[in-house]
Amino acid sequence: MLEKNRLSFIVLIAGVIGIAAYYLGLFTDLTADAGKYAAIARHMFESGDLINLKIHGEAYDQKPPLIFWLATLGFKLVGLNNFGYKIFQVLYGFLGIYFTYKLGESLHNKATGKIAAYFLFFSQFYFLYCMDIHTDLLIQTNVTLAIWQLSEYLKNKKVLNFVLAFVGTGLAILSKGPIGAAVPAFALCTHLILKKDFKQLFHPKWILGILIATIVASPALIGLYNQFGLEGIKFFIWTNNVGRISGEYVNLNNTDLFFYVHNLLYLYAPWAFLLALSVFWGARSFLKAPLKQESYLITGGTLFYFIIISLAKAKSPNYIFIIIPLLTILTAKWTYLLSNKPESKAFKTFRLFQNIYFALLCAFMVLLMSYLFPPSKPTYLYLAISIIALCIYIYIQKDHVLEKLLLPSILIIAITNLYISTNIYPLIFSYQAATKATRIYNKMAEPEDSLYNYLYPQYELFFYSKTNAIQLNNTDRIKDVVKKGNAWIYTNNNGLDSLKLLNAPIDTIYQLQNKGMNHMGIKFILPKTREESLNKMYLIRINNY
Repeated sequence: MLEKNRLSFIVLIAGVIGIAAYYLGLFTDLTADAGKYAAIARHMFESGDLINLKIHGEAYDQKPPLIFWLATLGFKLVGLNNFGYKIFQVLYGFLGIYFTYKLGESLHNKATGKIAAYFLFFSQFYFLYCMDIHTDLLIQTNVTLAIWQLSEYLKNKKVLNFVLAFVGTGLAILSKGPIGAAVPAFALCTHLILKKDFKQLFHPKWILGILIATIVASPALIGLYNQFGLEGIKFFIWTNNVGRISGEYVNLNNTDLFFYVHNLLYLYAPWAFLLALSVFWGARSFLKAPLKQESYLITGGTLFYFIIISLAKAKSPNYIFIIIPLLTILTAKWTYLLSNKPESKAFKTFRLFQNIYFALLCAFMVLLMSYLFPPSKPTYLYLAISIIALCIYIYIQKDHVLEKLLLPSILIIAITNLYISTNIYPLIFSYQAATKATRIYNKMAEPEDSLYNYLYPQYELFFYSKTNAIQLNNTDRIKDVVKKGNAWIYTNNNGLDSLKLLNAPIDTIYQLQNKGMNHMGIKFILPKTREESLNKMYLIRINNY
């Protein structure tokens, strides 16, 4: 029998490894969207303007300000660096784990809430998006808060729960936009309609709730109106949402209806198979007794949103993050229920599929360490072997059905992400030329020099450079910079050719191998073809003296 104190010690080991992986991710460099958000937050920090958002000196309308407020707070307390940018956003994201626990407890019981919290903390989704931070980390926290408080309000009718539900909704809007209100609305309306509680559904009190949410979200609306007028409000409420669904705004046409299904297979590791089975059991249970469920908040909150994003022409893996806590509670519910029937066919199916996923994770970890990204020192190999041995020890125990189902996968996902944080991310980001360019500039540039970005679509320069980098959008601007001199220009092959055609007085050319983290591809992942996958970027010093 696996003694309780020994079991607690194993959980502690997994927790320490997981926390270490999260902590190390706070120091990882920024790229793509995270680099853009950090640049906007830097402008907010330096200007003191918390409402009117700007990027490289131009008004910005894509995202509301909550993510930038949290980053600015980090810059004030920690410094203008990766850790400062991420720390409060990650802590805010961890609130989402607590809210998921409370929502699971509210809808089902404390055990379900605890399992859901474990699932989220030890999920690839959380490990990844607490390293590469998007607005989705914040919106899922706030949506979960809103639905938790709605659940409590529907049970006890307390005014505080009503107010907090709509404060959470307003914060969700302040995180990413009106979609933050859509998921709680789907959840509430579905619940009341299926419960045939039409008196509640059409009660005028919801107008007060909408007013509370609007007041909380008002800083986003004020900033947009200040810089773009009514067109900015229209963009925030309509164009940026409906335009993404139709594909018109972002000019995309992704017709893969199963995009989020196959993305969840790895993003929701190691619980993806349990999620699929839980959706199956949940759907079967609903079809058997569609009007006899205790709550329909999870059903309404997930189903309609999932259909919308699956049909949308613009798709991104992070779009589904908003409902991951709700799907996690569904998974935790069925995991808990079936673990109390260990001899049932359903639980044996759960155990079989989870064991298959565990075996796949072990194989993936071995592949990472032995071939794709081998460690420079054998320490991690010994640690991985020890963890696998510990997993085998858990498996051979006779009792503790639930722990045997979950703990091995928890240990493997934790050690895999610790390895990724310490060995793989540093290697990947060593190929990010923009951050290398800013380090060269920060070290070598004279006080009167300026850094310019030309023909590079990302924004890391605007965050990492010691002076405010300047965006160059056309050839005339390039000519002016060349005449002025004392310039450093970060560009690609086309930009270098343009400078040569202008007979620019080039002092030094730094050639940098480049590969963005968000566009790695199989060529980069495979060691033999990694170098072939790289492209060249240049940091060019112009000097007229």
